[in-house]
Amino acid sequence: MFGVTQTCPICSNPVEPSARYPRYLCSACAFRAKSKDGRRLQFNNECMSGGYSAEYADTGDPYESHECFVDGIACYADETRFGGIVIEPVFNL
Repeated sequence: MFGVTQTCPICSNPVEPSARYPRYLCSACAFRAKSKDGRRLQFNNECMSGGYSAEYADTGDPYESHECFVDGIACYADETRFGGIVIEPVFNL
């Protein structure tokens, strides 16, 4: 994607351009993802072939949702098309 730029919608730092995920969060913002009650979350693929899983970072207990918040902004975490996890804001900022 020559000449195309993209920035994180939370902090405005540059990210690698992605036509499929034009509003994805940079890794620093994704690291700050929290549950509604303020607990930090970790997101993973369930296995080598993909799948989505989330857990509380402090205990490793399962987090049964895709909803998360970064700096108070509602976001949605999900599996990417070819593996990995992507987090995007729910609404345009």
